[in-house]
Amino acid sequence: MQGKDQLEQFIGENREAFDTAEPGKKSWEVIEQQLHFNDAPKVNRVGWYWKAAVFLLLGAVGFLMVDRYQIQQTPELEATNVEKFKELETFYTSLIANKQERLESEMSPKEATMYLEVEMKELDEIYSDLKALFLESQPSEQVMERLVHLLRQKLKVMDSRLEKIEREKLPEEMKEVVDLSM
Repeated sequence: MQGKDQLEQFIGENREAFDTAEPGKKSWEVIEQQLHFNDAPKVNRVGWYWKAAVFLLLGAVGFLMVDRYQIQQTPELEATNVEKFKELETFYTSLIANKQERLESEMSPKEATMYLEVEMKELDEIYSDLKALFLESQPSEQVMERLVHLLRQKLKVMDSRLEKIEREKLPEEMKEVVDLSM
C-alpha cells in the first residue's frame, strides 16, 4: 500500500505538468496504428468452417446421387446390349451357316472344312474370347461392335472363297474380263 500512496502523491504534485505535456510523435504513431488495427474487421473463423462443411456436404450428396443414378442405369444398358448382340449373332451365324453350306456344295466337304479351319481358326479363337468377356463382365457397345466386326470378317473370308470358286467356273474368256474389271 505504501507504493500506491507514493504514486498518488507523485501524481498529485505533478498534475499540472501531466495536463500540459504532450506525448512524442512516435508515441502517437503507435497509438494510431493500434487504433486502426482494432478497426479492421475481425474474421469469423467459425463461419468459414460452417460454409466449408456445407459445401462438402453438398458435394458428397451430389456425388452419391450421380453415382447411384449411373449404377441403376448401367444394368439396363448392359441388358439391352446383350439382347442386341444375341439378335446380331443369330443373324450373322445364320448367314455364315448358309455360306458354309454353299461352300461345301461347291467344294468337297473335306476340302471346304480344311479351308475353313485354316482361314477361320484365328477368327474363331478371338471371337470366343471376346464373347466370353462380353457376356461375363463387359457388355459395352464397343465390345459388341468388335464382335460384330469379327462375324463380318468371317463372312468376308467365305465370300472371297466363293468368288474364287465362281471365277474358276467361268470360261477362260470371261475370266480375263472379270480380272480386268477388278
